[in-house]
Amino acid sequence: MRLYDEEALRAANVNPATGLATDYLNLFNEAIMLFEMGIDMPDMAEELMDWAPRGYQAHFDQSGFEQKDVVIAAYEQADIITRQAFDDCCAHALEVFESAIHILLSSSEAAPAPRDDLETRLEAMKALVLEMDSHIHGRREPVGSTLQSEVDALF
Repeated sequence: MRLYDEEALRAANVNPATGLATDYLNLFNEAIMLFEMGIDMPDMAEELMDWAPRGYQAHFDQSGFEQKDVVIAAYEQADIITRQAFDDCCAHALEVFESAIHILLSSSEAAPAPRDDLETRLEAMKALVLEMDSHIHGRREPVGSTLQSEVDALF
């Protein structure tokens, strides 16, 4: 496994302090954008059928990201405590996203999901992206207790 210098890490959008890359968040931001559109335009929700949850390494392995080798190596070399906390957050986010997307896609004109429920799930999705971002940037900030309680109540 090759060690990369700080310049190479920064060029690959990897935080040298944590060994984690922001590009992973694109997977979630795409889903949020489609979810928002699906709430207002149910026919757009179908676009989410192509969204596939992927773990960090799988995301980069399957991407066309030019510097994925740097990103994956940095992740593998990251501090185990930092990486485990990030992985736990990501696993939770993947579960929340999958559940929310399933509910939106299962919704129909005959049995629509309540808009306030979908909007609460959307806010939970956004909060989890912010939490993952805080792990990536080494400033771990827990999701607010009120919002976390709402997220927990949904699942």
